[in-house]
Amino acid sequence: MSTPPVIIIAEPDPMISSVLRVEFSHWGFAVLLASNGPEAEDYASQTVAHLVVLDTRLHFGAYDACVRIRRRQGYATRPIVLTTHEPSKRIDAVADKIGATVVLPKPYSVSDLFSAIEPFVPSDDVLLTHRPKGGGVSEPRQWAVAPPPSWQAGANSVLTRNGRLLPIVRGNSVKVPLMRTT
Repeated sequence: MSTPPVIIIAEPDPMISSVLRVEFSHWGFAVLLASNGPEAEDYASQTVAHLVVLDTRLHFGAYDACVRIRRRQGYATRPIVLTTHEPSKRIDAVADKIGATVVLPKPYSVSDLFSAIEPFVPSDDVLLTHRPKGGGVSEPRQWAVAPPPSWQAGANSVLTRNGRLLPIVRGNSVKVPLMRTT
């Protein structure tokens, strides 16, 4: 059994990081969650991750973490993705300067993430060969179409009796007198 691809995710929002952890774990990736830049750097010092995702709103510098991780041995060609709520030309320029692979606007799905990094990763890389082919939490669901209700003669339900629709009656509320016990 081979080791799963490792992904480092530095996301300050616990809900988003939990969803990403569950989604990537579902597809067999090993996920290392960091709440800030230095934690992401710690993980990067312990292993060469196949993908690093850093949120630009980290409490302690996603930009600094990106620079330091990019300089580490083994990370020269690894994709480092910066995610942001407010994409701009300024963020794109900074990302290019610090060595980020791509800037991904939020919200994004796992498919969006893989589509963004695909041009920068060799097609035989384990990150792409291991990626989800569709489905999962982030993909739209295909719901089975329920058959239309059929009216059957003689059938009783909440709205019908003997195949005929019951009238809907709306009335005023009835006050029940209070009974006193002596």
